[in-house]
Amino acid sequence: MATDIGISMVDVLNRPLASDATVTLELEDPAGVHASTVQTRQQIVMSAPAPGTTRLTVTVEHPDYVTQVVTVRLASLPYYWDNRNCELVTTAARTDLTITLGRVRQAPVTAEPFGGKASGDQPGVFYRGGSGAREYAVIGSFLRLPTKIRTLADAAPPGGPPTGPTGPTGPTGPTAPTTLTVAGHDGWDRFTTADATITLGDHGGYLWLEYGSVTGKRLKEPRFLIAVWAPALSGPIPPEGLDYIVYYSPSTATRDFPRSAYPYRAGYPYTVFPEKTRKQPYVDVAYRHLVLDHVYAFAPVAAGRPAIIVMPVFPAVPDGEDSRRQMWQPFNSQEGVHRLLLEVSQFLHGFGHAPGSTFGRWQGASAPEGGLPALPVPPVFGAVNQPRPKIRNVTLAGFSSGVSGLFPVIGRTALADPSRYPPLLFAGDATAFAGLWRELWDLDFDLNEQATGIRRADLEKALLGWLRGGRDRRLRMHHSGITTGDVRPAGLFPALAKLPKAVSAPAAAGVAWAEEWRDPAGLWSAAFYSVAYLRAKDRPRDLQPFFPKLTEPAKGVHPFAAAIGFGHAARLRLS
Repeated sequence: MATDIGISMVDVLNRPLASDATVTLELEDPAGVHASTVQTRQQIVMSAPAPGTTRLTVTVEHPDYVTQVVTVRLASLPYYWDNRNCELVTTAARTDLTITLGRVRQAPVTAEPFGGKASGDQPGVFYRGGSGAREYAVIGSFLRLPTKIRTLADAAPPGGPPTGPTGPTGPTGPTAPTTLTVAGHDGWDRFTTADATITLGDHGGYLWLEYGSVTGKRLKEPRFLIAVWAPALSGPIPPEGLDYIVYYSPSTATRDFPRSAYPYRAGYPYTVFPEKTRKQPYVDVAYRHLVLDHVYAFAPVAAGRPAIIVMPVFPAVPDGEDSRRQMWQPFNSQEGVHRLLLEVSQFLHGFGHAPGSTFGRWQGASAPEGGLPALPVPPVFGAVNQPRPKIRNVTLAGFSSGVSGLFPVIGRTALADPSRYPPLLFAGDATAFAGLWRELWDLDFDLNEQATGIRRADLEKALLGWLRGGRDRRLRMHHSGITTGDVRPAGLFPALAKLPKAVSAPAAAGVAWAEEWRDPAGLWSAAFYSVAYLRAKDRPRDLQPFFPKLTEPAKGVHPFAAAIGFGHAARLRLS
């Protein structure tokens, strides 16, 4: 027997919408299709459908949220519906349909420029291939290429146990493993390592997403480009949910990126720069870090600890104090990061990221083009609710000047500028996020206080305070001589040096030295390398990340330290 139907619209925090949506209802019965439209944010209660009614289709449009459409088959119980962003509960008294609205959409794509050159703003990410074979340019073929990956691996130190753990009174207690071997060796032989050959496209999918004001109806409000790597899910999702790594890349305020002022609608994110090239620098920066050079997306695969990697790509703002304050907002607060992850997880859930799902619609294959909507998710009707997977463990990782985005999150719970980033649209729950944020990875943070505005002592204090301030947290640090000036770590991080720890420090070979500090309980670790330690006479040609050679500029040590740090932290990550 049919019952009344209640229709509710909520955001990703399960809150009612703050303003009205346009809701179109279509009922189909033997007499035809009957449509009606209402402007409301309140729950809609429909009288029980008349006998013979076979279908209800609900379309919800709102200027702040991506449009949702759901069809419910009403011919008989149980009812079936076709949108994973919706939940339906039927009782003897009533049927309740809840539609979750999000603020993330798949980023648009556009064909590579004819002749290989373009200029200025573009309508989307460049793609290659024709109908049915479309893929992101630059990385599409790379995802199908078997790639040899090397990561650091723990082992007992050569020549006996390391010193430690050490405290103010000297060596005591058990020892810890290390990745270091002999400084007098060359290149990779200075480390204990593990190799794997990985075809990345066999282990997950890459997506470009837009987050924020993405409907085209609020052009004075910002939207951001977000790179996402999501792993294939081979088994049931744990009840605790999925793990996320949020990565803060170095500042884009360099001559390699065009400047863009709030609300970042010009010069970002698909702009070709320099002119008359095919370079999209805001797109390419994520390709380099996640796939091509730093190979971050390979690390969780090699470690056997899958995680969704989320990389917000922030624009280079113009010079000036006001613009400087806008850098990294809203991703430099706990509320802002939590909302980003909720929105991304909701999108992925609706997009079909699930155990056993394939990635044929990823890598740009189904993205919108030329003002047309994205190819719809193939309808799959079901009668069982599939709630969005929970967020389990969150890692925040930053490289170089990316510390400027990550560091404020440690102490800032609320959005920094609620006037430009309304909390109803950009804020999550800081208290909930604090319980999820389990790891922090310092990947060769920039320690230049003049450049970042962050005093090294304040950074150290904040890192240790964060480590002690939550449940079962983990801190990983990897620093090269590029950021330390080849100064030994005890002089740079005196508070960390006083903690009980195991120390591995192979005998130096000239100016090539390294130290590794490990907490006996495994809650924190830190590795420090001189510039010379991370340069080699020779290296394998086909092994990534590429070990910097002595014949190459020393600055290559900086991203290499981050790459090996990410790979090792991925092996130690909670799962």
